[in-house]
Amino acid sequence: MKRYVGVPGMNSMCKALCSETGVEAKFGVTVGRLEWVEGRREWSLMGLDGSDLGCFDGVVASDKNVVSSRFTGVHGKPPPLDILKLAPDVAVKLHDVPVRPCFALMLAFSESLSSHYATSVITKTGLQKPSSETLSLVAGELFQEFRSMGLHIPQPFFMRAHRWGSAFPAASIGGDDKCLFIKNKKMVICGDFCASPNVEGAILSGKRDASKLLEMLRVVRDESNL
Repeated sequence: MKRYVGVPGMNSMCKALCSETGVEAKFGVTVGRLEWVEGRREWSLMGLDGSDLGCFDGVVASDKNVVSSRFTGVHGKPPPLDILKLAPDVAVKLHDVPVRPCFALMLAFSESLSSHYATSVITKTGLQKPSSETLSLVAGELFQEFRSMGLHIPQPFFMRAHRWGSAFPAASIGGDDKCLFIKNKKMVICGDFCASPNVEGAILSGKRDASKLLEMLRVVRDESNL
């Protein structure tokens, strides 16, 4: 059975896609609004600051936060996509996809080494970005838990915790398609939450999404040639 991973690192796949001919990658840009322009049959995208990001034939959304209240918790603005207005049937599937959050701890040592918590913290602090004090506390507690495993390890010279709020989806909502799509508006939605809660699930969902979008664009092109 094939298993998909990034080599040498998980971001290798994104780097490879960015280097493809015809691909224009934009970094440090957050899409604040996606609007379907019915008269032109295309998507208008705006930045978080209200700037015009351009118009596009189709849209691929690979993050469920594009329709989630979590976006509001982080940015203080409504989610970029009003999915309930555009596609109520898709909105039902995307509504409150259950997730299993976790905390990740980065440690750096001067010597080489031999080799339910996140939910409780989030219950206390909420979904907003954790404060430096909270992350410092979490880092200390995770490190002590690490030490309790009985490993003989030195004191790290660097320690930082990161909250991964939507780490692992607790449900897959894409069904046999492994993705969601709004056919008459040339929009597809992909991610691990559509297939399976791992990198492979995200890749398989993305591949299926790409096929769906290409099919939609091909149909539109054929209809315009009639």
